[in-house]
Amino acid sequence: MAEKRPNFLERFACEKQLNSVDFMKIWSYYDKDGSGYLEHKELDNFLVDLLCHRFGQTPSPDAVEEFRLTVLEKVDRNKDGKLELGEFAHLLPIEENFMKKFPTRKSLSRKQFNDIFMHYDPSVKLQDVEDYRTAVLRVFDKNSDERLSRKELGLLLSIDT
Repeated sequence: MAEKRPNFLERFACEKQLNSVDFMKIWSYYDKDGSGYLEHKELDNFLVDLLCHRFGQTPSPDAVEEFRLTVLEKVDRNKDGKLELGEFAHLLPIEENFMKKFPTRKSLSRKQFNDIFMHYDPSVKLQDVEDYRTAVLRVFDKNSDERLSRKELGLLLSIDT
């Protein structure tokens, strides 16, 4: 008999709706490689725990496969075969689900980013954020593409790259 692995979702069993902090704990737990996506195996691990939590027994591999395909069909808006944070938000009952307004990060405009930022920290002035962004890009954006690559972000955060 296979050893039963702990079900991470059981920690949140008493919650009718998750707050954003618990939602992010769940996301971080299942996004094992930190890629920002739940790929095939990571999504399967989440779905096994979800189905086990809901029905009290471990689902068969065929049931997980069928459920994964259904989930991807319903919430994978860009049809890349994996879930990003905005898509994943449609699977769990979230109390503070401000992120559902923004379906995928690829389509996040500056205005949408500012709306999110102001929702979670209204005390910050947007001009201060823009000034800081400009200063950071001036110093760390080595290839002048108006974005920070992983390596450039590592320099900003003082991470060995």
